[in-house]
Amino acid sequence: MAAYNLTAEELLLVYLTFLARDEENHTEYFTKWFSNGGQARLRDLFNSLKEKGLIHKNYNPSTYNPNDIEFNKTFIKSWIKNSGKLGQELFDEYPPFLNVNGKFFSLRNISKKFYSLDEFYFYYSSAIGHSIEKHEEIMELLRWGKKTGKIKYSCIEFVASRKWDELKLLRDQGIDSVFTEDSILLEE
Repeated sequence: MAAYNLTAEELLLVYLTFLARDEENHTEYFTKWFSNGGQARLRDLFNSLKEKGLIHKNYNPSTYNPNDIEFNKTFIKSWIKNSGKLGQELFDEYPPFLNVNGKFFSLRNISKKFYSLDEFYFYYSSAIGHSIEKHEEIMELLRWGKKTGKIKYSCIEFVASRKWDELKLLRDQGIDSVFTEDSILLEE
């Protein structure tokens, strides 16, 4: 983020903008900032962000719609890389337990390989090249795998072994039924 030479106010505005978008839907933070003096600085801050190349030149700051603001793709990738958001979304979506013969086993235990959740989040994001598109594909496959009972391994194994590739193979070959203990051999 240092490469963009952002001021504290610019960084705050970027953060508030991401929070105000439909995905997060927390407009209350921007509204509070705007009503407490941000209104006077909004145009200048957006012009500065345009000059620094964070947002596209075609954005007109006379009206504020956070969903209309197009950020530079390189900046977005850097923001995602540093935020750990992709890894957190994966972790939150991952099933917490596996029931085997009435005994529950944690599928989210990361403590044997990582010191913190943030470290796991970054590991996952790095494994997919901090790609939002790849992440969305993986999340879709994970949801499908949960629905069809195919998630039988920890989240660490899911990432380290790229289990999403196996899920994609199963889904693409039309194997939607819930797994049993029987083996299935598929050809790639």
